Amino acid sequence: MCSTIQSNQSEAQQRRAAVQLYRAGVPLQTIVQKLGRRRSWVYKWVKYQTQHPWTRFRSGSRAPHHHPNQTPAVIERRVLRLRDQLVRHTVPGLRFAGVGARSIQREYRKRYGYRRPVDGLPPSLSTIQRILNHNHRISRATRARKVYRPHPSAEYPNAVQATDIITRWIVGGEVVQTFNTVDLYSNDVGCTTHANKSTDEACQHLFYVWKTLGVPDLAQFDNESAFSGGRHPHVIGRMVRLCLYFGIQVLFIPLGEATYNWPVEIFNELWAKQFWNRHRFSRRRDIPRAQRSFLNWYRTDYIAPRQSDTPARLRRGYQIHRLPARWVENVPDPLPLYAGQIHAVRLVSDTGYVSFLNEPIRVGKRYHGRYVWLTLNTARQCLTIWYQVRAEADWQQLKELDYPLGEPVLPVPKQFARLHA
Repeated sequence: MCSTIQSNQSEAQQRRAAVQLYRAGVPLQTIVQKLGRRRSWVYKWVKYQTQHPWTRFRSGSRAPHHHPNQTPAVIERRVLRLRDQLVRHTVPGLRFAGVGARSIQREYRKRYGYRRPVDGLPPSLSTIQRILNHNHRISRATRARKVYRPHPSAEYPNAVQATDIITRWIVGGEVVQTFNTVDLYSNDVGCTTHANKSTDEACQHLFYVWKTLGVPDLAQFDNESAFSGGRHPHVIGRMVRLCLYFGIQVLFIPLGEATYNWPVEIFNELWAKQFWNRHRFSRRRDIPRAQRSFLNWYRTDYIAPRQSDTPARLRRGYQIHRLPARWVENVPDPLPLYAGQIHAVRLVSDTGYVSFLNEPIRVGKRYHGRYVWLTLNTARQCLTIWYQVRAEADWQQLKELDYPLGEPVLPVPKQFARLHA
């Protein structure tokens, strides 16, 4: 680099000296012999100095003006135009669409994918992201957690369904409680709207989800009273009993950590931004019809983060076991306790304890700040505590404690046990 700069400066000095000698009246043959150059070279720079009086005689940049791998300007303009349209939400077909790279790529493929062959394929996600970042239209991502939290595996539809509640108010102050259940494999969703979030409404929502999405192997909940059964210790609530009756395992997420439930939290944010904030309701009964339209768009056209296709396409080819209406009518009331497993992921406190069914359980101070997996086997009436260092590591059984339930435990009915075989 330094040698290039020095050679450029030496060349500029020779050009300047040639022009100065020529202007001073020195014979051309003398200039040629002194500088070791051709006559045409001297005439060239004399003429150049006449056309550019303020020149410094330095060579210009030889960098190419066109780069073969550079994104064409027309593609960049299209990406930015699509981004602006998605942000404004003025196009009827884009009312519920997002504004990220995936949505832009999908709309780009719809609009320009079948035009002239010169247009080629739509830009990749990384290219779209780079265009948005270069034009200052990207938000800063949050930092990921460092402590490992174990998650259940969802390798097929209805392996795991996560449920959460989102609260909103309509004109006049009437409250709306929307229960959302997300299938973690396909990201398909079941939504119901209620006046409150009691256990009865939670059970009604689960019946609707199991009739439409199908019966899951594991149901994941946060620690709301409607799900956990209240604040009394050593009590198994009605909703948990309902899951055990249908042979479904139950998992409670860590206390106060909504990010563990990130698939349903992402849907809640999408639902609030793309659906709720774009409608104005005055009656609760007007919500379901508009919500069905939103869910139809979501299932057939929306591709969620970390997903390869729409929910409807991801569920194709799999056998879905939906709950028949006659089975719902035969649910016993009150519900007894059935054989099954109740899980919970908990963060060990500084004192070495965790909370399970509103009771303190000792794990040990050596695991403080880490997450453990607790499993209550209602048939054996024992509580097992497991620990996993990282996702690829083997599980370590830390403890197995007696956990008497104080009531008889019935076997799962055969027709429900066959669903999870």
